[in-house]
Amino acid sequence: MSVREMIQEDMGFALSLIRKEGWGHTRIDLERMLSLTPDGSYIWECEGVPHGFVTSVRYGNTAMIGHLIVSSDSRGRQVGKGLMKTLLEDIDSAGISSTMLYATAEGSKLYHQFGFVESGHELVAVGLLIGEGERSALRSQCTMVQDGDLDEVVSLDRETFGDDRPNLIMRLYRDFPEHCFKIERSGDLIGFAFGRRTTIGFDIGPWLCAPGHKEDAESLLDSVIRSFPYGGRTDISPFSSNQDVHGILDRFHHYRKAANVKLMVRGDPRYEGSIDRVFGVAGFEIG
Repeated sequence: MSVREMIQEDMGFALSLIRKEGWGHTRIDLERMLSLTPDGSYIWECEGVPHGFVTSVRYGNTAMIGHLIVSSDSRGRQVGKGLMKTLLEDIDSAGISSTMLYATAEGSKLYHQFGFVESGHELVAVGLLIGEGERSALRSQCTMVQDGDLDEVVSLDRETFGDDRPNLIMRLYRDFPEHCFKIERSGDLIGFAFGRRTTIGFDIGPWLCAPGHKEDAESLLDSVIRSFPYGGRTDISPFSSNQDVHGILDRFHHYRKAANVKLMVRGDPRYEGSIDRVFGVAGFEIG
């Protein structure tokens, strides 16, 4: 057996496992991860046949582990452990001070063995079905993000996340500038929300807004949804502790509200002291 870096030609295998697990990630999501960190994902194979993979991206001194999936006929062969061991050795050798991931109760058992601990924060996957009538009736009261706003957006994201993520912010903005909105008060940026189209609908995140500004956070959401070309499936991942966001989302029909997953960290914490500002993370796989 051997563990090697994932390449574009591995996409078909990775997507087949993702579909079997019932995860909603698409080729676009995987390609974005490889673009952000080309050497951050690995394939476990035996005699040239792949049996599992792990993905990660890096931001400054932070690594975010996205997927760890092993084919059903290879479980019990230490494939997952082998992938994690290789990835974490690479992360440690790069001097990364914080590694984070979102884990189910079952998956956390493995991650504990590698030094991950629960942060105390939980994420919930909320899926909305936005009717075309609902979408077109929303008012867009926020301003679209422009190139000159990106430094401020990156700064607010840094204050919230706990590390620099200009590569992520720039990539999401570059891909879908028409779905990126901001809101200011007295000349200061207090929030922004980024949306993007997927092959199965739309994703929203990161979606950040200052605590105590629920109406502004709601305006950001409405502006992003209104910018989409049609109604449909829209996925958002907020922290369960943010009660304001759940009140906002309850206006819409939920097709899914998945069980909470735990934010686990190995090393320095992230999202410390700013969790109430997070109305939606960029994604389970990208932080």
